[in-house]
Amino acid sequence: MEWLCLDFLNSDYRNWRGSGERVDRLNQPEWWQKFSRKWILDLPMPTEPAVIAALTELRNYMRRVTEAVAARQAPDEQDLAGINRIAASVPTYRRLVFDPEAQYQVQEVVLGEGWEGLMGKILSSFGDLLTKGDPRRLKICENPNCLWVYYDESRNRSSRWCEDKTCGNLMKVRRFRERQKQKGGGAAEGED
Repeated sequence: MEWLCLDFLNSDYRNWRGSGERVDRLNQPEWWQKFSRKWILDLPMPTEPAVIAALTELRNYMRRVTEAVAARQAPDEQDLAGINRIAASVPTYRRLVFDPEAQYQVQEVVLGEGWEGLMGKILSSFGDLLTKGDPRRLKICENPNCLWVYYDESRNRSSRWCEDKTCGNLMKVRRFRERQKQKGGGAAEGED
């Protein structure tokens, strides 16, 4: 399942292999082009410092709330207040729609345009994720070098890594090597 808010949160990229590289993709034209095309936003990369600061502030609030949700803790009131302050600046309305499969639904429609509208759409997506999705499935990759935010779609909600073939394999190899190192160190001490 794809979520606009998760793509936005993960614009704060960390190299999962452990190089320590961290890239803020909000400043990368290629990332913005892909992001804008994927979510049909028709927005160029922000260049005004105030817009970048506002987007970064929103992402930081959302990240801390996400960390609280993933840890099964209550979010900090200041983070919720920050999110709600930004949400209050975006004009929206709700409308009732009928879907033959889902029956009646209430949709939030964002009226703002440009960056204000984008922040409204991101917040709407985040609200839907937390209220219509299963918050227990909102997770942060357990690879301490990655910390990618993802929605766990495994049957029993047991996923620990954003991708089993990348972070999962890397962490398994690291644990195996650590066990081997401990066995080797223990044998060498016993030989003396």
